[in-house]
Amino acid sequence: MHNFSKKKQPYYGSLYVVATPIGNINDISKRAIDILSGVDLIASEDTRHSKKLLNSIGIKAKQISYNKHNEAKISDKLIQLLIDGKNIALISDAGTPTLSDPGDNLIRKSIQKGITVSPIPGPSAITTALSVSGHGSENFLFIGFLPRKLSNKEEIFREHKKNNNYTLVFFESPNRVLKTLKDIKNIYSDEKNLIITRELTKIYEEVNDHSVEGHIKNLISNNSEKIKGEHVFIIPATLKKKENKDYFEIEQFIITLLENDIPYSKAIKVASTIYKVNKSQIYKKYIKLAKKLDKD
Repeated sequence: MHNFSKKKQPYYGSLYVVATPIGNINDISKRAIDILSGVDLIASEDTRHSKKLLNSIGIKAKQISYNKHNEAKISDKLIQLLIDGKNIALISDAGTPTLSDPGDNLIRKSIQKGITVSPIPGPSAITTALSVSGHGSENFLFIGFLPRKLSNKEEIFREHKKNNNYTLVFFESPNRVLKTLKDIKNIYSDEKNLIITRELTKIYEEVNDHSVEGHIKNLISNNSEKIKGEHVFIIPATLKKKENKDYFEIEQFIITLLENDIPYSKAIKVASTIYKVNKSQIYKKYIKLAKKLDKD
């Protein structure tokens, strides 16, 4: 419930924002089922799609279509029903409503009227993808669907590359995945690493972690297979390099190990573990130390 100064009207109905599965039906919560079973009306992004979900969990509820094409018109009708005491659930085709889906208009109007808006949390493609990306604990920026216009896409990528202290997350439709990868390649590089997920929680679930070039080659090699499903792109932040004083400490540590007859490869491995630096980053950097000590 929103804790705003606007007084809630006890005789009004409530608007429930209900998250539904993004693929696997078993991910729906008991609370979501209870709410969907008890409301007077369900505002669905696509009533045909939602009917399949509702039938599968044994719910025969009245639905009304609520999507980006009729949002402004239907919002007023739903607000009046809420004022009349009807309870309404808002659902999208999959996942949590309003995240790149319609619903904000209705929620804002409900809040303004003093109608209780209650979240029923559950699945979200964004957090689901981040949770298996290896970058879920980092700062991230979710921008919804990537713009189609090339200049707008390039602006987003250039800004991320310039201020690369956050992970960039966005949706992309299957027919534009390859083109978007080529656009990313032009701004970043062949070797820029990113994660692409699709069909999460479904039978053909994929979580692919490759360089840009690796993703492109993978798609081209499977060109006979039609790409399906909404894709989540995750472009990680670039880890900042250690400060010079840290590298000085690493160098002194390696020298100490070498002077105590520790083989160079093992010294690098130990230094990598202790200072949490990639082995390949420091192996070549300090190879001259080993050669110099051998001569001495």
